[in-house]
Amino acid sequence: MIPLALLEKQLKHLPEDLLDIVMEIRDIVERVCPEAVERLDRNGIVYYDANRGGPVKAGICQIIFKQDYLSLEFIHGAFLPDPTRLLQGSNLYKKQALLGAFKNVPWDDVAALITASAQFDPASLNIKDTDGKTPLEKFEAGLIK
Repeated sequence: MIPLALLEKQLKHLPEDLLDIVMEIRDIVERVCPEAVERLDRNGIVYYDANRGGPVKAGICQIIFKQDYLSLEFIHGAFLPDPTRLLQGSNLYKKQALLGAFKNVPWDDVAALITASAQFDPASLNIKDTDGKTPLEKFEAGLIK
């Protein structure tokens, strides 16, 4: 993880409420995957487990900075359990949750999504089930959502 002082310096342009959301997401990621890599660029932060791969194969989540909100994105979001339907988006697999005010963020749901994403193995999408179809084939056929 990036040293906290450096991260705060790099994110000083964010409104305080959004910075608080970033720090809470960071804490959740660190609890779920202490060895997670945190990479900062001008558009946001990406978290992934380098022991399993890079930002796509082993992506945990990504925070994209918007004007007055954050987009918490999951590269394999379509395959994550999301009982409260927090995730949205028109991309086939990548989904996001839009986060505005800290007090309005459903933190239990966010933590559950981050945990599920950190444990998700995209290779499991290619394992055939007893019916001879893979989860990916079923998803693409609209048999599972």
